[in-house]
Amino acid sequence: MAVTITFTSPITGTIPPTAAQAAVQNTCKATVIASADADTTATITHNLGFTAAELAAGYPEVVVESLLQAPAGLSLWAITSKTANTTVLTKSVAVGSGNAGAQIAVTVKRVHSVIQ
Repeated sequence: MAVTITFTSPITGTIPPTAAQAAVQNTCKATVIASADADTTATITHNLGFTAAELAAGYPEVVVESLLQAPAGLSLWAITSKTANTTVLTKSVAVGSGNAGAQIAVTVKRVHSVIQ
């Protein structure tokens, strides 16, 4: 099986926003489905183009919210990498952690220009 990432903002569908589409946005939102226990990595390509300084300051801000009630086997997701244009999430492998429904919603946020 495979991990399915479906973008909900600024575009909809399984194709990530282009750099031009993301350049005028402050957030990128997507849902993640890992339909098999062995599906352990999800790479969200947000194309928000964070600078080295923003990455060093801990940006982007990434919010991960569960969309399913956690059955005993549902694994937890952790943010394992942030780059200028991608965020990688990894789930712990647990028997029964695969699920056909969207498991998590991810929001990647650009720092607001007032804060910078």
